[in-house]
Order: sequence, then C-alpha cells, then structure tokens
Amino acid sequence: MKILHYIPQSDDLINRYVNLLTDSMGLEANNTVATSEGDAKESLNSSPYDILHIHGCWQRSAYRIFKMAADKGVRMVLSPYGQLEPWVVDENYWKEKLPKKLLYQRHLVEEAYAVIIQGKMEEECIRKLGWNQRMEIIRNPIITHSITSTEMAQKTYTVYRKVLDSNTIELMKPQTGNMLRCFIKAGITGDNRWVTDDLITIADYEQWRHLLCYAHQENIYSIVLRGAHLLNYQVPDIDVHRINSYLPQMDATPKTIQESIGLQYASENDRLEATFRQIRKLVLHRQLTISHLCEIDKELREHDVEEDHLAETLRDDKLYKMACRTMQLLADFTGFDEGFMPVPPLNDRITKQIHQQIYNHLKI
Repeated sequence: MKILHYIPQSDDLINRYVNLLTDSMGLEANNTVATSEGDAKESLNSSPYDILHIHGCWQRSAYRIFKMAADKGVRMVLSPYGQLEPWVVDENYWKEKLPKKLLYQRHLVEEAYAVIIQGKMEEECIRKLGWNQRMEIIRNPIITHSITSTEMAQKTYTVYRKVLDSNTIELMKPQTGNMLRCFIKAGITGDNRWVTDDLITIADYEQWRHLLCYAHQENIYSIVLRGAHLLNYQVPDIDVHRINSYLPQMDATPKTIQESIGLQYASENDRLEATFRQIRKLVLHRQLTISHLCEIDKELREHDVEEDHLAETLRDDKLYKMACRTMQLLADFTGFDEGFMPVPPLNDRITKQIHQQIYNHLKI
C-alpha cells in the first residue's frame, strides 16, 4: 500500500502529526510526504500510489493535486484538523471562505472516500455541513493522552484499508476482471469445460482481495468461489465477511428476481416475460446488479423456451429490445453463450449505459 501525504500549508502541528503518523506506521504502508505542490505532482508522476491523504483545508493547490491523483485512479482521504468548524469557516467568510467553498472546498470534501476527524465536536460540525458522512474519528496523540501514536497509526491504516476494500471492481486489472467472468461462468454451469477463455495466474494478493471483496459485496461470492475451485485456482484464505468497506447509500437491498415475480407461471415463456419486465423495472430504478444477471443466466441454461413465440410476445409487450440488451449484458458479465440466448444480443447506446450502471453499482 503506497500513501502520498500532501500538506498544502505550513502548520507546525500538522507537520508533527504527519511525521508521527508515518514513523509509527512502520512497514504496513509505504508513506511519502510532500509539502509543496511541485513535490506532490512529481511524486504522482514518478510512482503509482493507492491513496492521497490531504492534510488541512482551504488551499487551492490541494484541489489541483486531488484532480491529478483522481485522473490516475488514486483515492483520496482528507484530514481537516478542525478547519471546517464554524468559527474557522466564519472568519473572513464573504471574501475568502465562501468563494473557496464554492470553487473547490466543498467538492474536495464530498469526493473524499473518508474524512478523518479528531473528536466528536468536529464530527458534529461536518455532519451539519452535509458534505460527507463517511467520517472516522482518530484522536491526535499530540494533544491527548487517550490514544498512543501506535494506536493512531493502526487506526489510520485501517481507514486506508477500508478505502481500498470499497468498490473494488474499479481497482481490478483488466485481466482480473476477465477471470472474474470465467469464475462466474464456471460457478453457474458447474463445469469448467464451458470456460474456453485463456486462463491466467492471479499472483497478486491485492487483486485476489479486490475480486473476492467485490464478489461478496455483490452477493455472488459462492458462485465465484465454486468457479475458482472448478478451474483449479488456489484461492487465498481471505475472510471477506470480516472486511469493512464503504458502500453507497441505497434505499434497500434489491430482491432477487424470483422473490419479485414469484414462482407460479403456466409456462417458462410466461416466466421469462415476467423476468424481462422485472429487469426493465430494475434498470429504471438503477438497481440491476450482477447477481441478477447470474440469476437469469442460470435460469436460461436450465430451461427450454419456445423462442419464436417468446420473441413475438416480447415484441407485443415492448420488451423485445430489453431482452436483447439483457443477452448482451449476460455475455459481458457472466460469459453467457449465444446458443442459450432466446433472442439475439443488442449492444446499443442504452446497453452501454446499463453496463456502466452495473459497473458503478458500488460506487460511493
């Protein structure tokens, strides 16, 4: 894990805190400290980082560094050090703080994966601002004896780990994403002979962690694990049930398609018609997930349908294109084979939008 700490302004307390943090963290993370915009940009250009940790607020350079880091796929953590509390914000508010808030400071706080604060009072102030609710309290050992420097470093590392265990599909290498699809296909079919892709070795522990975390968070862990074993992969012993992550705010966990449409249908065609109608509803509510696609994949592999009659019924109900787009999504995410498709796949603009919607399902 590589961390770039950026201190955009001269502040003795912040400098002492960051030095204490990096010294106490030991070998758990590779820490680099930049105290100027030029040094921070040089670091980002010369080496890949996992996390940018910005210390302090109200500096335009911090926003520029954040934008550069974000373009490189680096996630950001922010420590305000009380600089978002009302008595600080109110100081020279109209001429300084308001323009800075509108230009960049609010956006910087909103885009932080986590905001590390040092006490309940600071937490309450930021909560009232409503810019970011992903707050972690880690007290400052320089100003209180209630925490040691080692405990502070361990808690901060835990936040970094939680950030990197969130929306992990975004952090997967393309090869890992391809293997995820292979694992899903093998897991659904129960037969490794269906997987004809070239298999690669996943030697990187972090990539395994990203893959397994994503499978757990998307409720397809058992499918992926079964597929990996069928393809003779040695899966690392990672207890994904004990891993914490940041998740988007959702109204409720979407039901399975079967729970939504029930089981009592006169024919398999009727059941599939109800399935595609439910898929359309899930897409409209931005709730279609990869677990739903796995459910459809399994259903289509196990049951025969009258394809011509189904196509005619779907056209009558204006569900035909939705069904065709679903076939394309199945091919992309679960490796579904065209021989099982009751309708041809359709990869149009709307399909691509739904694809991105599924990809961003866990994005905060």
